[in-house]
Amino acid sequence: MKVLIDTVLQAFRAQRDIQTSRRGANSITWIKVACPQQRNQIDCGYFMLRFMRDTLALGRLKIPTDYFDEFKCAFYTKDQVDEIKEEWCQFMIKLNVCS
Repeated sequence: MKVLIDTVLQAFRAQRDIQTSRRGANSITWIKVACPQQRNQIDCGYFMLRFMRDTLALGRLKIPTDYFDEFKCAFYTKDQVDEIKEEWCQFMIKLNVCS
């Protein structure tokens, strides 16, 4: 997956004539981010939404390599996942996507 993303990013930069440093043009520096992990094969998207919401709610401009002390946990509880599902549904309803 990393090779695919590197290749797509290089093609995107080339199409837009985006200049990068020599090192930056050849690869991305991948950083493993410590964040809550799902415990099933279903909730991946909701975990990602929750993680990004937490990131933005704290006013972070960068995703830290260590998860925020304010929300440190190995996984989200069912209530935390249900909360982001509800927020997502409300957002979609406001956009009138579901009609």
